[in-house]
Amino acid sequence: MDIARVTAANPTRRGILVLDGPQISTPRLADEWAGARAVIRPEVFQRLAMVVYHEGKPPQADEPLTPGERDQIAAVVKHERGQAVRKVGGRSEAFFDILRPLLIGWFRRSGPLTSKELSAQTGFSYPTISNALRELEPYLLRRSDRRVELRTFPKDAWFRLVAQAEIVRFTQAFTDPSMRPRSPEVLLQRLRELNRSDIAVGGVLGARHYLPGLDLVGTPRLDLVVHAMRPDGSHDFLRKLDPALKPAKRGEPARVFVHTLCRPVTFFQESGDGIVWADEVECLLDLHEARLESQAVEFLERLAPKSIP
Repeated sequence: MDIARVTAANPTRRGILVLDGPQISTPRLADEWAGARAVIRPEVFQRLAMVVYHEGKPPQADEPLTPGERDQIAAVVKHERGQAVRKVGGRSEAFFDILRPLLIGWFRRSGPLTSKELSAQTGFSYPTISNALRELEPYLLRRSDRRVELRTFPKDAWFRLVAQAEIVRFTQAFTDPSMRPRSPEVLLQRLRELNRSDIAVGGVLGARHYLPGLDLVGTPRLDLVVHAMRPDGSHDFLRKLDPALKPAKRGEPARVFVHTLCRPVTFFQESGDGIVWADEVECLLDLHEARLESQAVEFLERLAPKSIP
């Protein structure tokens, strides 16, 4: 209705509704569009079009698009995804999503950031960034040019994040009810063959990547971080890793954990062997979640910078 209103106000304008990865079936969408036709003036509706966009597929339109319009669809989707990242989250989720890139910068000693850079990394507005920084003030080092970075580990904020990590990261657990479940290492090899840059490995395997000498024996589970602009719960790639994997019920032992990362910048690291690694913060959260507390403490102590000048 908003698009129809804007289109009606300008007789030379065409309105295109772009649906980004809708979960509604195509017949249901057609019914909804037909319903809109019944209430919108014909001279306006004839200048409207609906486009269904799915990543990696040509856009599907109910009306023919000009070459210029078709070329713009992907750019429009990319722009709107950047504007809409995690807007559904509450204040605490926003705080934790801003805390995590600050911690990554602290681990990697990448230097201070401006509010503009933090906004670009997280997708949040300046006021939201400002509120989070105010809450982190005791742990911040503010430079004369107004850039900021963590000067020490924000212990209280961190353990609040650990307590809520399953919700903040949209974690889903999967189990293998078969008598012969595949090992995390076998699943990792299959993931490598998928060649997916939007899926990174965290957990024990990720921790070993950053610190090969970390005191870890065995791989109890496979932790994967999926980059998506919104959590929709669909992880079709798991069928290619192991068709036997099923969502785990509460209390049921799980073999694979999938965490959804909703921010414009992933901080993933690619290695020469085709594996993409989740950032240090995601790996640390996975160690806590797996109840590997002593290893999490060791991981933190060995990654933490000695001081920030």
